[in-house]
Amino acid sequence: MTKYFLLLVWMLILIAAEGQELNSIHKEQLDLYNAQNQTTEWYEQNVNTKKFYHAQERTSCNLEKVVYGWHPYWVGSAYNNYDWDLLSHLSFFSYEVDETNGEALSTHGWSTSNAVDSALANGTKVTLCVTLFGGSDLATFLPNATAKQTLIDNLIQLVSDRGAHGVNIDFEGLPSSQKTNFANFMVDLSDQMHTAIPGSEVSTVLYAVDWNDVFDFDIMANAVDHFIVMGYAYYYQGSGNTGPCDPLYHYGSTYNYTLSKTTTYYLDRGCPKDKFVLGLPYYGYEWETTSMTVPSSTVANGVARTFAYVKNNISGNYSAGNYTWDEDSYTDIFAFNNGANKQCFVALEDAFEKRLDFVNQSGIAGIGIWALGYDNGYSELWDALNDKFTDCKVDPCSGTIHDFGGPTKNYYNDEDYTWTLSPDGATSIDVDFTMFDVELNYDTLFIYDGTSTADPLIGSYTGTNSPGTFTTSTGSITFYWKSDGATVAPGWLADYSCSTTTTNPQPDFTQPTNTTFCQGELIQFTNTSTAATNYYWEFENGTPATSTDTDPEITYMSSGTYDVTLYAIDGTDTNTTSQQISVQVAAAPLSSFTSNSPVYMPNSAIYFSNGSANSSVYQWSFGDGNISSDANPWNNYSSAGTYTVQLISANYICPNDTSSMVVEVINTVGLFENESQQFLVYPNPFNNEIIIDGLLLQGSAEVKIYSAEGKLVYQKSNVTIDSNELTNLNFLSSGNYIIEIQQSDFIEKYRLVRN
Repeated sequence: MTKYFLLLVWMLILIAAEGQELNSIHKEQLDLYNAQNQTTEWYEQNVNTKKFYHAQERTSCNLEKVVYGWHPYWVGSAYNNYDWDLLSHLSFFSYEVDETNGEALSTHGWSTSNAVDSALANGTKVTLCVTLFGGSDLATFLPNATAKQTLIDNLIQLVSDRGAHGVNIDFEGLPSSQKTNFANFMVDLSDQMHTAIPGSEVSTVLYAVDWNDVFDFDIMANAVDHFIVMGYAYYYQGSGNTGPCDPLYHYGSTYNYTLSKTTTYYLDRGCPKDKFVLGLPYYGYEWETTSMTVPSSTVANGVARTFAYVKNNISGNYSAGNYTWDEDSYTDIFAFNNGANKQCFVALEDAFEKRLDFVNQSGIAGIGIWALGYDNGYSELWDALNDKFTDCKVDPCSGTIHDFGGPTKNYYNDEDYTWTLSPDGATSIDVDFTMFDVELNYDTLFIYDGTSTADPLIGSYTGTNSPGTFTTSTGSITFYWKSDGATVAPGWLADYSCSTTTTNPQPDFTQPTNTTFCQGELIQFTNTSTAATNYYWEFENGTPATSTDTDPEITYMSSGTYDVTLYAIDGTDTNTTSQQISVQVAAAPLSSFTSNSPVYMPNSAIYFSNGSANSSVYQWSFGDGNISSDANPWNNYSSAGTYTVQLISANYICPNDTSSMVVEVINTVGLFENESQQFLVYPNPFNNEIIIDGLLLQGSAEVKIYSAEGKLVYQKSNVTIDSNELTNLNFLSSGNYIIEIQQSDFIEKYRLVRN
């Protein structure tokens, strides 16, 4: 009777799941930010605008796994802090589908997004995420051939116009009645996209739990490029009890859906291992709870807390005193009371590394990220990707290994995994199985002495026949584990450590890729030495001349070819290597210029003499809207006035330098072309003396002479104006001057030129 009761309960759960459409984090946050009515451009100008230094530290390692990150339009300029070398794909979120016709309700600035531009410029593949949420909308769209073709046509055009690489389909709430329609749509989209844009990629999301068996891999597997499971919200905002958003292994003993179980499920259903991507959250959930006991019942919907939010810890709630580590699911937990009981479950950097280890161990394609920018300001997750997913990955020389149910719980049905341990420098590996209990004759662990299953078999083990303690004859060991589809058991647990041979330090380094730089600019040398604990560098003509840094930053003040020597040190053992580096050092531009200002209408051309140093490129702005890139330009001004002239001097290596001056164009009216001219001044140009003739006026006047810059350089009163000479003007240098003559109410000005 109990058996039938449990079956009835399970059927009711499935019926509820069939009719239930829970909002995913994708839809929840899309609705939230759409309601703000802000554009992508606004977010890029106002959100996450700070650039962090760690983003400029590009890895020298090569990415070997898929890292597929969704970039929601609302994370703004966080893309400036992405480590592009560790990101294989950026998927712009999103093209919202009108279910009635396939047209876009919005593309959220896809065609102009700076994030897309930056990803393309940095060699990261770019896809457009396509969203349609809800079973009724999908039931409207998927049977509609015209709407589907319209969507396909639009997507091909948008991807092609942007020079992008494909699309990611995020259809959520797929009814089981549309299983075949969806699979055929994915094949049709893939075939048309691949034909129209060779090398393009088409992917789709999968659900953390496929309650209704809606994905037909028999139809889709060959055509679709990636299947990305949304490996989060196992415990979601509306959960009745607290728990991990993304449990790697079992949490508790009842609801045991986990990343491990999800992976095994989809691989067993026919998803190709090399196309399966495990999406991971850069967020967790925080709930108000009935008590501080972990776990606890919730009293309200939870809120998402990003990795950056928890790390910032502005509230002080995410402290060591409130912290617990869950060893089963590999999850970080914070329990606190800030006026109400709260619990926050999130995967921080150590938990994230455990998930990356699982990806490597299971042999799947890589990870997805919801969402890029949710770790903005922190490098820990980028560092983990570099350590685990690149050719710089190093297997530790000691550790603990366990089955795919985690360190303390049962493994799952239908597991089929092969993985290898190869610690650097290992000559042999000591293994000690501390627990072994699997289903006899149906679940088996095979162990091989080497890097593959083609190497000698150490043994095959089932039931409680433990491998015990043994030592490999090589520095690598390979495991192959399979379980059937029925009974499960506690599994196995083992400790291992490796033996290594002592090697002498081997010094080596790579030179900076950029050896043409500005004087004073730092360039970095990358240390690739092995078996060394300390380093000493010598830089001929460098500043500093020596360094003990691992990867030192140096500058050179002049061009040339110089010796660089590295000493690799391990205890008392030292080895050395030297290389020559050829550098081109440019001095910073110094901008300056002169002109023949002032000039007079109507012949008002001003000539500029460029006195800039260390420059080869020039940009002039003459203050009247005219510009020039000539070295020594001239500009004809059309009206009198003062103008600010700016010169930007550059050499394409150093930062630009700018200089400016004010020039003057003088209107001749009122200066020497007066209709009622009262005075005559001559000779003009003059050498040492001039004569002022009052024409019809007599008596005396006051005379002032100004430089072209407006400075008073001569003044004399009571000058007789009937043929009086002004002598002793030889102190004036050659150039342009203005003479002002005032008698009673008459004031006139004239241009003078001193030879």
